[in-house]
Amino acid sequence: MHRAIRVAGPLLVAAALLVPASAQSPPVDTTHFAIVGPDNNFQVGCETFWPAIFNQWEVLEAATGAPVLFAASLPANTSGPQLVRSYMDTAVGNNLNVMRIWAQTVGFNRAPFQTSPGVYNENIFRGLDYTLDQARQRNLKVIMAFVDNWVEGVDQYVGWAGLSDHVSFFTDPKVMQLYKNNVQVLTSRVNTINGRKYSEDPTIFAWDLINEPRCNSDCPAGTISGWVTEMAAYVKSLDPNHLLTVGEEGFYTSTTNQTYCNPSSSAPGWVSWVPATGQDAVADHASPDIDFIAFHSWIDNWQPGNVSEVFQRNWIECHANNGIQLNKPVILEEFGKFLNATVGADMNQRNQYYGIIFDEVNKLTDAGKPIKGVGFWETYEPGQDAPASEGGGRGVYGIYPTDATFGLIKQEAQSLKARAASVPGCDATAHTAPAVQTQDCTSTQVKGLVGTGFEGPTCSIDINECVRGTDNCAANAACINTQGGFQCQCWLGYSGDGVSSCTASPAVNDLASQYVTEATQGPLICDVMYPIDAPGSAYDPTLIAGLTMNPQVEGVGNVAPVYSPNSCMVACETAPGCSAFAYSPQGMSCFLKGCPSNHTVQCPTPPPANEPAPAPPAPPAPPEPPCTNPNPTLCPVVNATYYSYYHKTRYQDGCTFPAGNPGLTLAPALTSGEVKPFFAPDTPVEPETAAGNNPSSLGAAPIVTSEGPSTPVAGHSSIAGVPTRASTSATAAGNEPLPGPDGPVSGTNATAVTNGTTLSSAGSNLTAGNISSSIMTAGR
Repeated sequence: MHRAIRVAGPLLVAAALLVPASAQSPPVDTTHFAIVGPDNNFQVGCETFWPAIFNQWEVLEAATGAPVLFAASLPANTSGPQLVRSYMDTAVGNNLNVMRIWAQTVGFNRAPFQTSPGVYNENIFRGLDYTLDQARQRNLKVIMAFVDNWVEGVDQYVGWAGLSDHVSFFTDPKVMQLYKNNVQVLTSRVNTINGRKYSEDPTIFAWDLINEPRCNSDCPAGTISGWVTEMAAYVKSLDPNHLLTVGEEGFYTSTTNQTYCNPSSSAPGWVSWVPATGQDAVADHASPDIDFIAFHSWIDNWQPGNVSEVFQRNWIECHANNGIQLNKPVILEEFGKFLNATVGADMNQRNQYYGIIFDEVNKLTDAGKPIKGVGFWETYEPGQDAPASEGGGRGVYGIYPTDATFGLIKQEAQSLKARAASVPGCDATAHTAPAVQTQDCTSTQVKGLVGTGFEGPTCSIDINECVRGTDNCAANAACINTQGGFQCQCWLGYSGDGVSSCTASPAVNDLASQYVTEATQGPLICDVMYPIDAPGSAYDPTLIAGLTMNPQVEGVGNVAPVYSPNSCMVACETAPGCSAFAYSPQGMSCFLKGCPSNHTVQCPTPPPANEPAPAPPAPPAPPEPPCTNPNPTLCPVVNATYYSYYHKTRYQDGCTFPAGNPGLTLAPALTSGEVKPFFAPDTPVEPETAAGNNPSSLGAAPIVTSEGPSTPVAGHSSIAGVPTRASTSATAAGNEPLPGPDGPVSGTNATAVTNGTTLSSAGSNLTAGNISSSIMTAGR
């Protein structure tokens, strides 16, 4: 199915603990591959296996730790890996036993998996490693699609080959070789966490050659089936251990004499679009290397305004009969029923059609037809919101565990589980995976917290607990990864140790009185480096400089969501050089602004000499109301964001440069039309007139708590290295400089030694009664 997507507001890495999978799921079968038994039942070990499937197409991005997803937001204060664990825990707690995902990302411009032919984002690959390992721990099987027909898949390969015709994916030798290369990389991948080669990992239930292949134009008969035959044989040559299917919707051509099963409509002027797909459900699954028939069902998309129980039941039975014809098991691996009040598609209708589908599947199974499993689209966890184009909330297809629809899903999963039975005469040693030797990394955990410390076959890979959401930092605290541990620090203006609590001071609530709103930003105001210890800061492992849309590559703007202008004010107070900011309530975005300084990242191009400054940019128009198209997949992608601009009342509006800093010049930046501030070597940098370099009203930097080793990870920032404001000697009660390793450190509020590493926490003057600053030391 083709689904509209959008860029959602980014989300904050949260502080929740991973519950051991062993406490939630049955014992793990780490040895047996899924097979098709002689009676056309699926089999794992010596028991029949009935797939109860849930679909989620953004698991790869989420598991990597992307702080923003495209089709549904992350829940507040939840990291992507936490969300993936929640999906899995909800599944195993309700007898769902297979997760179907994409082995590619769905937003190439922001989070590419394969950045160019044969070049992969290793961080995202490790997200896939993590997904498979977490599924393994829960005895959850996984179906993975090698590529998607719709989003950043087929057309990307075609473009890499220098072509533009969609159908060439199935016919051009260059494109076909690119696909084969990707298959080779995926099947030969060795999981960095558990040491399993993908082709030898029993966690994988099956591969889909492609999600929903379509020619998208009239193509010669046999185009897709010919491609399937060649690619299925190639996959099996690399990975004979796993089951394989096509992954298509399952339409019929005239050669099958089953066109009566296809979607149709009696609407005036309706012309069937099915022939242009190029699919032939029978021929496409006829290859001996295709182990089972998989088909999809999207009644609203295929027959808008003609939602028919007769069609729905007939569509399922047609494919069950194909299983008899080809002597293969059948799975309805993906179906959905949308919500759209404008056409009467409400929750009652959704529940009705889920009931129809499950009833038909069970009826055919009871009658001896080889339909062996079913999968719904798509699961949402509480707190996930669909894009604005779908009206937010559960959107068009999302299903929360609290929905009545999920109750029907749970019943069907229980029904499928009840069908499982022992296989007479089974050889328990057959179809087993080779053993893999790994070390137990429990001893590296930080204070016994699961998912902390180190991982990998030899326990040599540092875990970023801040991304995984396995840290124990408090709300309103920054989490900074260190080698084998992490640091917690309350945001500026919040008191506490960063672990047990972070409480806002009165000064935080008073910030609004110190800023004023303006219609547009000044024409010569620069982007200020976003601080790593402020609201809106988070790691984004998916980013690749020069290949992503997220401005955080250049240190500009928040990564996690900023829920209010007040939080953006805290970030501005934290960031040296910040005197203004742009905030979007729609995108929960915060961009910090200031005059050119050594803290700014990029600046607008100044006007030529003797010419007036350019007019300030006009703010974008407010967002459009939610789309009400009867076919939600035709709704536009929502990208527009409305910003309001704020500046500090205690600074003047204009930037006085370069007079205030004679050593400052503006050098060309990588992005056309932008410049970066550049200071001549050995030139003293004076405080900028309007750069916001005066002491913050929020006081000094709060306590830092180190959990585990505090050595910064290579390439990662540490709280100790956060740029600080110009400071003077602390005078507030309780805020005298602390003794450092060689005595008191002048000009700082606190210094201490934690596990042999010096951590400094510099800040500005304090108001009496505000925050006292010290370092709390904690270890394993």
